[in-house]
Amino acid sequence: MVLRTLFIVAALALAAFHLGTGFFGVFQSFTQRNAHLLLVVACLAAAALTAPGASRRERIVTIGASVALSAALIYNLALADYFNNRMAYVMPLSTVAIVMAFIGMASLFVISVRLLGVAFGAIVAVFLLYAAFGHLIPGALGHRYFGVSWTVDHLWYTKEGVFGIPLGVSATYIYLFVLFGAVLDRCGGGQFMIDMAMALTGRLRGGPAKAAIIGSAAMGTISGSAVANVVTTGAVTIPLMKRNGYKPHFAAGVEAAASSGGQLMPPVMGATAFIIAEFVGRPYAEVAVSAIVPALLMYLGIFVTVHCEALRSGIQHGVRGPAIPAVLREGILFVLPIVVVAYSVFIYSPMRAGLNGVLTVVAVAATYALLRGGLVKLPRRLLDGIVEAAKAAGPVAVACAASGMIVGILSLTGLGLTVNRVILELAGHSLIGALVLTMVSSLILGMGLPTVAAYLVQAGITIPALIDLGVSPIPAHLFVFYFAILGNVTPPVAVAAYAAAAVADSNPSRTGWTAFAISVPAFIVPFMFVMDPVLLLDGSIWRIFLSIATAAIGVAALASAIVGYATGPLGIVPRILLAGGALMMLVPGWASDIGGVVLAAAALALAGRTGARTPIQLKEAPK
Repeated sequence: MVLRTLFIVAALALAAFHLGTGFFGVFQSFTQRNAHLLLVVACLAAAALTAPGASRRERIVTIGASVALSAALIYNLALADYFNNRMAYVMPLSTVAIVMAFIGMASLFVISVRLLGVAFGAIVAVFLLYAAFGHLIPGALGHRYFGVSWTVDHLWYTKEGVFGIPLGVSATYIYLFVLFGAVLDRCGGGQFMIDMAMALTGRLRGGPAKAAIIGSAAMGTISGSAVANVVTTGAVTIPLMKRNGYKPHFAAGVEAAASSGGQLMPPVMGATAFIIAEFVGRPYAEVAVSAIVPALLMYLGIFVTVHCEALRSGIQHGVRGPAIPAVLREGILFVLPIVVVAYSVFIYSPMRAGLNGVLTVVAVAATYALLRGGLVKLPRRLLDGIVEAAKAAGPVAVACAASGMIVGILSLTGLGLTVNRVILELAGHSLIGALVLTMVSSLILGMGLPTVAAYLVQAGITIPALIDLGVSPIPAHLFVFYFAILGNVTPPVAVAAYAAAAVADSNPSRTGWTAFAISVPAFIVPFMFVMDPVLLLDGSIWRIFLSIATAAIGVAALASAIVGYATGPLGIVPRILLAGGALMMLVPGWASDIGGVVLAAAALALAGRTGARTPIQLKEAPK
């Protein structure tokens, strides 16, 4: 009980700090970021003490590293005025400052391995070793010797390393949105979204799967975590999909794919979109607007897939869900916080939007508590939301801080420019080649790392190469972000699919490959908006309308070809023709659009004329 109280106190302190700075303004950047990370580390240490599944050794390692990192951060805060005004590299660091920096970075590394996995730790370790010994490497990959003091100064005491842009975004915007999502969910907003999705689509053919898509999109935009989304919405939708006639691995695959896409849905888009806005130097609202069409195209592909699968499998009806009027009576006011956040994002700053969202959730929850006589339970629900926010904010803040070391080493050594040249040479200075290389690296990183960490590793390496080839900054960053998200459903390490498999009691490997197959149309979308930025709503109304229409038809046709069902079952030849037509429609230009429509029409005509052979079903990996 005492340990639980300690964690609650730490979570309350974290919430109070961010709500206070949201109201009254942030401190100087070095102070704000150190204080944020210190409070997050306090929550991590308290959580380690109460973690039920952790071994004694794991608790000792986490707590020891947290204490060491806290000491380094307290040292920074004690001398905050000096470090805020100091001329980096010119004014020498004391021996104590160098030692404290080493302690801070070493303990941050240990915590990042504990929270984000060995794969992330290995990446950070490679970069740190390169900073230390890269001057011994001959040729273009080497760098000049910087010395211990210069390197430590750059990585720990400037805004180029640990306390750089990623942690700065976490310390100002991200936590408030994490708190907003957690409090909204705990106060009933999450359940309202799931109920509303069931009310809208539950009775349709394949209704539970369609409800999973809508509910996961709504929940994903506020939670920002594919796995958390799977566990939340999947606990309701996966059993319903199974009862409706979908096979367990397919039901889990639908939930995994839909939950992963939630990070693309404005207005919140998880944590990474705020960092994108800072890197490209554009308002967050512009990034959010740019992501609307790609997100909708992704969900269109999933929606068509589940509908065609319902037709192919002979699923006739949905399940009885709640009535729309009843759902609206129970929670219509929970729409208000989403509206407030969306409005505030476009009118004010992201920080103000997050703060307004939290305050609106509290007001709505208090209103329902007064109307329904549940005022006594309100403090407990708010406290649960604050505790959940502290748990969710930890990995994000640590990923941002530890990734700062990678970003700092790239800028210190010039490695980013070197890798940039290598990518361009490997791709033969071809945009398509560079996009494919970037896609592969983003997927690999996205398989094993949280989306924010996978994106940050790429931010200084592959994105500059795309920009050098003529891609605008926002499409380049969204391309990497999109594929980092799709890493959640890409075997062999499809973490969202494996979480869904646990809920569905299905084979994880089969579920992973099914989620991947369902998501295949989504893999085409990033290439579309890079080749045709009109899909990011950058162009005339007529061009935007035409591009969206042809892209939507192409995505729907590709999803239909994957399942093997359109107006009826598709044989091999019609299926190939439909897929080819879909891919042609996804390529910008009149000629490709017309050719794609002709191929798709030919596929449907051929399918209708030859009759239905048994189509190839959506395949999964063998057990």
